[in-house]
Amino acid sequence: MVLVVRTAKALVDRMREEKAAAGDASSPMTVVHGLAARYLLERDDVTNVELAHYLGVTKQSTSEVVATLEREGLVVRAPHPSDGRARVLLLTDEGRCRLEEGRLRWRELEDEWAELVGRDRLDTVREALEAYLIADLARREQG
Repeated sequence: MVLVVRTAKALVDRMREEKAAAGDASSPMTVVHGLAARYLLERDDVTNVELAHYLGVTKQSTSEVVATLEREGLVVRAPHPSDGRARVLLLTDEGRCRLEEGRLRWRELEDEWAELVGRDRLDTVREALEAYLIADLARREQG
């Protein structure tokens, strides 16, 4: 399992280094920021509480993540359509653009990885990781 964490870190570090080398001055986003933004894509009813549950972190931690995304212009808060007390989190056009740029770069890195180890071996790794994440989500929803 340590290999999974080290590999993920190496990939994220590489993306950050390339972004900095390209002169991109936008604030570096963490993996959690990316996961939050991706979850908001195509959704217009996500509250802070729901995002916290999805991310598996506290509401306070989620508030910090959302505040960073707001400062970067990637997310806005809006009134909930049916609950006057609640607010929903919406991905902005800039957020969608940055998310798509990240997705494209991740695909390039994945293609490099597939070239290194073979597409079928990489697909096997993906299937194993997805199975674990599905099982983990089911476990958290039961608890």
